Amino acid sequence: KNFPFCLYTDSKLEFIILRNEKEVGWHKVEFEKTNEGFNVNTTAYIKAPYLLLFDYIFEYTSKSTWIDNKLINNTIEIDDDGDEYSIKIKRTSENTIEITDQDNNINTHSGNDILPSDHWHPYEVKYKYLINTLNGEILDINVKKVNDTTWYVEGEIKYYINYDSEGRWIGLKFDADEDDIIEYICTSCN
Repeated sequence: KNFPFCLYTDSKLEFIILRNEKEVGWHKVEFEKTNEGFNVNTTAYIKAPYLLLFDYIFEYTSKSTWIDNKLINNTIEIDDDGDEYSIKIKRTSENTIEITDQDNNINTHSGNDILPSDHWHPYEVKYKYLINTLNGEILDINVKKVNDTTWYVEGEIKYYINYDSEGRWIGLKFDADEDDIIEYICTSCN
């Protein structure tokens, strides 16, 4: 009933974000037990040089409610360098999720084989679908195990993700564009 929240005994995860091996931000996840289940709060901040005189700033907040290991609702607020928008996800029945994407289009998904792409849930590498929490799109993914702690997720988005032997999220790596490698390095993953 408490899986996967029981994996994170400190009730939090903290990462630094590297861009081409230089620190540009942070990513934090906090788990809060409630009477019915768990609330999960995720925040991230990136400030990276852009063109010679400017900085690109990205801020991300995700608040989700989980009961019996099922996502009940999730609100994501994004400020993508001044472009502010939100994504909303809610369970409308036992087997149906409704997603309002960044353009306020509403899509539904039937089946319990989908998760938001917040990465902390180890079933991310077991399911066939993800909700892209950056835009609200439903993604069809293929996952390949690379080694004991690394998986490669492939679809419209591609990334390497790491979970330890218990299933705790411990790392992430992807190409932001042709020249930039983004890497999440865990500083607290218990």
